[in-house]
Amino acid sequence: MTGHPSPRLFGDLAGWFHLFTAPDEYREEADFYARVLRESCAREPRTVLELGSGGGNNASHMKERFDMTLVDLSPAMLDVSRSINPECEHLEGD
Repeated sequence: MTGHPSPRLFGDLAGWFHLFTAPDEYREEADFYARVLRESCAREPRTVLELGSGGGNNASHMKERFDMTLVDLSPAMLDVSRSINPECEHLEGD
């Protein structure tokens, strides 16, 4: 970590994240983001950089349409995301 305070849910409790917020609950939100991306780009987007990707819930749906690169400040949350998005690139960053 870079010295920023992190809520326990995003650190030592990150392994429980998907019990509180299941990836399936993010389908509608991910569909909305995909639609906005497509409507906002002159060409069909192929890759998406998601900043603050957390546990990877949106990416778990968006990876069906885009190549995803996921960035989050919390290494523990990136581990959670990797568990459901192993095919996506994960980067620790602020």
